[in-house]
Amino acid sequence: MKEFTKRTKQLMKENSISQKELAALSGISESSISRYLSGELEPRMDILSNIARALGVTTSFLLGEDVLPPNPQAPFAETLCVVTRNKAKLTDQEKAELVKILFGGK
Repeated sequence: MKEFTKRTKQLMKENSISQKELAALSGISESSISRYLSGELEPRMDILSNIARALGVTTSFLLGEDVLPPNPQAPFAETLCVVTRNKAKLTDQEKAELVKILFGGK
């Protein structure tokens, strides 16, 4: 778990995210985040997944299984690809819903 602690702290530093902010983003208590980062506790897989999602990386990266962090533009590129590939299959109502989501509406 040393790699998890090292990589999580590095990502937090790079993105200027405090333990309090990571707790809020991941839905994990601040005290638990502190224990995971100190090495006192090892996070379960669901907790690890929440932390990875909050930091925009994979669990594999946090665990040291992947060498390079993911490209921050990857989610955009993947979403663009899926929408472009399926745009002809979407109804006008579905397209309008996507536009609302993109511009912060509900």
